Amino acid sequence: MSQCNQCNVTVRGSNKVCPLCQNQLIGDVDESLYPEISTVYNQYRLIFKILAAITLSGGIVCIGINLMLPKSGFWSVFTVFGILCFWLSVIIVLKRRGNLLKTITFQVLAFSLLFIALDFFIGWTGWSLNFFIPIACTVAVLSIAIIAKLKNIPTEDYGVYLIVDLLFCIVPIVFYFTGLISAVLPSLFCMAVSVVTCVSQIVFEGKNLWQEIVKRFHV
Repeated sequence: MSQCNQCNVTVRGSNKVCPLCQNQLIGDVDESLYPEISTVYNQYRLIFKILAAITLSGGIVCIGINLMLPKSGFWSVFTVFGILCFWLSVIIVLKRRGNLLKTITFQVLAFSLLFIALDFFIGWTGWSLNFFIPIACTVAVLSIAIIAKLKNIPTEDYGVYLIVDLLFCIVPIVFYFTGLISAVLPSLFCMAVSVVTCVSQIVFEGKNLWQEIVKRFHV
């Protein structure tokens, strides 16, 4: 076992510093007391390295070709943007893989901000607000509804699910009534889908939702 001369204690395990004073331990290092749990990155490190090499090389090659052919337009921006979206999606899924509802919500939020930034970069035309965000919100609402049904999400998560639906519904409404959009149909469709799913959730799971509210807020 290792020993700390300052604290006069012995330490089991593979620690290299004292857990009390953080000084360097002396003596033989034992085997770790707890099993090492391999992370997703460690399990698939080779795959992540291959993907990183391919995407990075592809982005650099596209930028180089675009610089050699400037008259072809700035198409490499979309390539780099696609690579960025891919890795952002992978990171969000890995970080939030334990909760699919949060994963979907974070992806919609992150990609919406990225597409708005891209819209500004290439010259603002409003396509990100007119089409991408309403379509992304609609897909998210439908995905959440299907996942909640298939995975039998517990009652305590129904409230979160309902709030997510309401948030996705509010976004197109704000765009519509503030005049930020010129294409109305995608936003109206998103609002309709969100309202239908919210009402359905209240109708079919209203009793469970009310019981959960009573339990949490002591109504």
